[in-house]
Amino acid sequence: MPESKQYASVLRYHDRTKHHLDRYARSLGYMDWATQPNPFRFYDGSPRIHLPLTGQEEEKPYSGLYRRVSSRQGRLTLEAVAGFLELSLGLSAWKRYGASEWSLRMNPSSGNLHPTECYLLLPPLDGHPACITHYNPLLHCLEIRSEFREADTGSLERLQGFGLILSSICWREAWKYGERAFRYCNHDLGHALGALWFSANLAGWRLSLHSQIADGQLDRLLGFDRIEWPAQEEEHADCLCWVSDMETDTTSVVQWLGKVGVPDYQDAPNRLSADHVEWPVIREAVQSTRSPGTSAPDEPPVAPGSSSESGFSAEQIIRKRRSAQAYDPATSRIGFQGLVQILERTLPAGLAPFDKLCPEPSVHLVLFVHQVDGLAPGLYILVRNHHHLELLRNHLDSRFAWKPVVDGLPLYLLETGDYRAQAEKISCHQSIAGNSAFSLGMLARFQPVVEPAPWQYSRLYWESGFIGQVLYLEAEAKGLRGTGIGCFFDDLMHELLGLKDHYWQDLYHFTVGMPLEDSRIQTQSAYSHLEALRSEK
Repeated sequence: MPESKQYASVLRYHDRTKHHLDRYARSLGYMDWATQPNPFRFYDGSPRIHLPLTGQEEEKPYSGLYRRVSSRQGRLTLEAVAGFLELSLGLSAWKRYGASEWSLRMNPSSGNLHPTECYLLLPPLDGHPACITHYNPLLHCLEIRSEFREADTGSLERLQGFGLILSSICWREAWKYGERAFRYCNHDLGHALGALWFSANLAGWRLSLHSQIADGQLDRLLGFDRIEWPAQEEEHADCLCWVSDMETDTTSVVQWLGKVGVPDYQDAPNRLSADHVEWPVIREAVQSTRSPGTSAPDEPPVAPGSSSESGFSAEQIIRKRRSAQAYDPATSRIGFQGLVQILERTLPAGLAPFDKLCPEPSVHLVLFVHQVDGLAPGLYILVRNHHHLELLRNHLDSRFAWKPVVDGLPLYLLETGDYRAQAEKISCHQSIAGNSAFSLGMLARFQPVVEPAPWQYSRLYWESGFIGQVLYLEAEAKGLRGTGIGCFFDDLMHELLGLKDHYWQDLYHFTVGMPLEDSRIQTQSAYSHLEALRSEK
């Protein structure tokens, strides 16, 4: 499909799936519990490598989330892989309310539906052969999909590390959210990338995203092009990461993948739902955003970053991360310096690899400040890419003041005032956007990025999801709680900002406050079920 047609297709999808005050994007309109997808992928019949669970004896300080600790932990062992996966994609708890029970995971997901799956390309480890595996978070195990040929194994060992492929199952989100689901799948992918990056740091590893590999090549490597998927349950590969304790030789990784023999897959994936509703526009969006492989971006200079700390360890922050369902407006507040520290962490200052998701950072934060001690309530903007400052000033409403707030942080006051009602209205009338300390919308430079490279549409959502993951952990580090908001009135936000075309688009909302806990919901440990399940599966 020519690029111009691809962009037209992406634009049709994006505009078609906007929520409006008088109508929402198309969905089923009710919860069809009889067809609710299984949130766990199984490859029944595949040999399994049961992974050990991590202990609490080596908890690291909050700063370890952002800076790798140089130690023996960087060694590649099966135990290290187990801990890396548990703290990124594993279960964090089970919840029970009445007869209902559901699991939570370390990585957030829209509606807790989890469309993201993870596959590892592993060298020989602890007596196991080099193989392609699927991570099953319910069983905390690796399902061996195929072993590598001997010739491929030697080259893989010389690469020093292992590959990791993330994929998406759009049906899991479409079951609840209909046509808007493709957006949420990419949000989730960005959150998963963030969760993996933080966990890699704690393991003493580097996680790098390799955009040079075409999506179709990854599909073929995982055998997705040869699986007879149940209708609507297709899974597609999104990206390849490489994990190592040293800088990755990208050229060698690309060359190795180009020579890997076609794996022999025998076992089929489990069926997720008894029946399905077809959403053709999602399939079209997937096809229009497939990447042909791109050149690697330049490495940015590494900035020192801030030195803020937390009373919680890095592992505690990751494990207790939740999405708040409601906030207490009386206690949902934060000090100005706390807000500054949170916002600093979202900047592309060499601490988080935002540069790897897009050619350059494209997403900016428009803040509704409600209750921040030392800062007037109002509308603010954090400009995450200084090259876009004048573009934003020229495109946003001319009434805005653009008053710098504090030295060293590209945060600007646009307009003072009480924006709680507007924040709630824009976020589909959800009170969490107004009862919080602050909420925000993620405004992306859209048309100039997506028109020449339609596959960047997905990556803009990855960038916003990655920012969301940073906000989740930073909120927990401050004793607060975050919530990602995927339901918002796109063009109502654009109207507030004075935007009239597709140059900028609102992609994601987020809010931070003090949660109101529902005492009726019981919490159980993440893997208390493991012994019984491992004996059954």
